[in-house]
Amino acid sequence: MVLIALLAFFVASNTPRTLAQEAPPKKVTTPDAEAILTTTAVFELFESKCNDCHGAHLTRPKGKFGYIMDLKRVAENDEYVVSGDAPKSELFRLVNEDEMPGKEAKCGAATTAEKLALRAWIQIGAPSELPGPLESRQAALLEAKAAIVKEVKPTESFVEKTIAWVGRFHAATTHFPIALLMVALLSETLAWWTRKDTWLTCTRFLLVLGASSAVATATLGWCNAYAGVSQVYQIHKWLGTATAAWALMCVGAAIFYECREGTPERNRLRGAMFLGAVLVSTTGFLGGAIVYGLDHYNW
Repeated sequence: MVLIALLAFFVASNTPRTLAQEAPPKKVTTPDAEAILTTTAVFELFESKCNDCHGAHLTRPKGKFGYIMDLKRVAENDEYVVSGDAPKSELFRLVNEDEMPGKEAKCGAATTAEKLALRAWIQIGAPSELPGPLESRQAALLEAKAAIVKEVKPTESFVEKTIAWVGRFHAATTHFPIALLMVALLSETLAWWTRKDTWLTCTRFLLVLGASSAVATATLGWCNAYAGVSQVYQIHKWLGTATAAWALMCVGAAIFYECREGTPERNRLRGAMFLGAVLVSTTGFLGGAIVYGLDHYNW
């Protein structure tokens, strides 16, 4: 009886374990499989929204960047990808802020899911391993087929091309209004400190030159055929326009109202010039942020 009882206890205690072993195992996703899924999503993003302008089939890819489908080469380019740190990666910034694809692209901006996939891909080290079918497709896309695939160029008139070309000088002209308007504030500070009219004359001269160059720079900015649609670009564009308008108002106040030392009008002009210095500095900072990112002054 004791032996029978022990046998029954042994069978009862081992039955659940046997059933558990016979149950079908659950599917577990390994880190390698997750990496392949993420890389696949990024590959499809590049193919659908980047390859038309940066593909190997183009004789003159935009930005001299014509290997977007070569994930390994893209990941090794530290100017665009900082492995393991998506926020510091220029490629992620361009896509995340909708600067790429450009506003002229027919495919539209990247979706939220595509941006998240690109971020995850960079965070896990930007792997380049793809499933077999995609490897074959990648090899085909990386072949130089300029003779077969014709690069589609938007038709532009001579006037449009001329305006876009002139707009390229926008960045070079920004130094003049920044320097002249900031020095005008310095001259006005010296006028207040020394109470000499010669500094008031100097301020007026600098304001006239600074306002003229600010209007020219803002005009060139509107002519510039920049493809960015990010919020930083939009703020820079409109703030730069406001700065040019502010400079013209300061010139009008200094010339037509003849703001003399000690008058309320002169004090208001000085307040306007100080506000303008803030506008000029902010606009310049955002202009640099378009190229280098908002963190380009980090210590």
